[in-house]
Amino acid sequence: MKILAFNGSPRKKGNTETLLSEVLMGAASKGAETRLICLNELNMKGCQGCGACRKKLGACVQKDDVSPLLQEMKNADALVFGTPVYCYNVSSQFKALIDRFYCFYGEDVDPATGNKGVRVWFPSGKRIVIVTSQEAPDVFETVHNWLSLLGYLLNAGGMEFIEHCASENKRNSARDNPTILSQARAVGESLVKSSS
Repeated sequence: MKILAFNGSPRKKGNTETLLSEVLMGAASKGAETRLICLNELNMKGCQGCGACRKKLGACVQKDDVSPLLQEMKNADALVFGTPVYCYNVSSQFKALIDRFYCFYGEDVDPATGNKGVRVWFPSGKRIVIVTSQEAPDVFETVHNWLSLLGYLLNAGGMEFIEHCASENKRNSARDNPTILSQARAVGESLVKSSS
């Protein structure tokens, strides 16, 4: 089993990365192959609105570090996404990644019926975990609702949220919270169990 995690935080070893690492450790303890990708370290462009993916749905033509990762995501068994909440929304790094998912969604002709309709060009049934971290609990619902769209864009077989809230934006608050660390590790373990 292969699990990919995407860290949308620009902070190294911050709360988002801490929780993503715990999810991956839980999965690895059950035998999964895991990989953590830090978006801030990639040569990554946002969607250019070029429309090339309308001609070949399911693939982005941009030449950067994200295009091959979009294809690698298709082969993963589960996906874990993490973002801090900045200015009442996801980080700019994370939003740039999500915008690139546009290549997975578009109108196409159904080969079985010949009818034209909207199709999601991403393998269905993958489990998705989303980790968020912020200091204002009242903002979670808005961000949570927006992030739920990932389930549709990626044909999710199930979604789970880990929401971390720390007063005063303390960088190590997740590391100092055994309850949320345990929750994150258990979620990682369950990703492997659910695929067995």
